[in-house]
Amino acid sequence: MVLLLALDLACALFPVANWELVGELTVSNSWQLFPSEVIADTFRITTTILNLDDWNKWKFRSAAYFRFYYSDNSASPNYYLRVTDTATIYQFNVPTDLREQGYIIRTPACIRASRYLPLTPDSNFAQWALKLEALL
Repeated sequence: MVLLLALDLACALFPVANWELVGELTVSNSWQLFPSEVIADTFRITTTILNLDDWNKWKFRSAAYFRFYYSDNSASPNYYLRVTDTATIYQFNVPTDLREQGYIIRTPACIRASRYLPLTPDSNFAQWALKLEALL
């Protein structure tokens, strides 16, 4: 339901949307923080496979878990993200109780998601990048 609402919102906003790059990371077996903090609730996520032969033939495929860290030392739930061919719009709202307390600035992070973890090293996975943009 959240994704459908986000897609409706994206269709309405695309002609006038102002997307700001938050960062792009190569997904790994460790939590990585994006280089910029964000205030936005609407995001565009683009995934890019870095080596198609590895992805299609030689190495394990994966997805990612995505979350936000807040300045009160709390974190959002993990959101599961698949690798897709097209950019996808997501709505990740700041929880109401945190918004009311003024905790609207948050730091996004991601980690690899795979059934082959935690025993499989980074080098056995096909590499792919996750690009995060925020709607201003």
